[in-house]
Amino acid sequence: MSFNTELGKPHLTAIGSGKGGTGKTLIATSLAHALAHEGERVLLCDADLGLSNTSVHLGLDDCGDLPGFLSGDAALEESVAPVLGGAGIRGGFDIIAAPSGCGALANLGEAGAQTLLSKLKAAKNYDRVLLDLGAGVDASVMRFAASSDDVLLVLTPDPAALTDAYAFVKILKRMTANRVPQLLVNMAGSEAEARRTADALAATCDSFLKTRPDYLGAIPRDPNALDAVRRQAALLTLYPQSQAAAAVTAAARRLHARLRPGIAPLKAVGGR
Repeated sequence: MSFNTELGKPHLTAIGSGKGGTGKTLIATSLAHALAHEGERVLLCDADLGLSNTSVHLGLDDCGDLPGFLSGDAALEESVAPVLGGAGIRGGFDIIAAPSGCGALANLGEAGAQTLLSKLKAAKNYDRVLLDLGAGVDASVMRFAASSDDVLLVLTPDPAALTDAYAFVKILKRMTANRVPQLLVNMAGSEAEARRTADALAATCDSFLKTRPDYLGAIPRDPNALDAVRRQAALLTLYPQSQAAAAVTAAARRLHARLRPGIAPLKAVGGR
């Protein structure tokens, strides 16, 4: 797996799922938090352009101004909202999204998606941009995935999630020839169940696509994660010692270790 090491350009990580209900947005917000604790300057972009909801997950009144940034009416620094720390600082993360429920960018299309990608790739004040994709495999979702530096595919042990995840891998391979996503199994009953789920998908992809997705890790089924969603609070702030928070932190550390050198981990902050 290759990573962008060019200084001054952020690493784009797309987070997708073949279907809804996998907990993808909770994973995206929690990874943003955990990667910030590793010392990265992180921007979380809600790329579910029709049904933006990251700000709802985090209980934020201000989610930034993605429509203004995309249209060019506002610069990036004017369009983001700080979530942890100040805007653009190391060890903090910001968010940029459309207002929840407005549907302002629902019909953006592939050309608009490409414009957004180009603008995000120029976000030199960040080490990483996380793209929380819409569920499914529509054209704009897959364009974001194919144009990112790496892709995390969130799935659950549900057989339907496996089927839809396979469709995601198949389309991604068709669009990129060699792009292989990393698998993150959410709501796993155990590490063994997560491994079986990832192995089942990897074996199917190997047989029919001649490619094998990497296994990044598992997030256990944890009532604390569900409670964080219900309370519209960040998991790592509300339940920093929970099993789900520990698993997200471990996944973030694996991702961080593959990023360009020179970004040192920070000391634990924010309740960790």
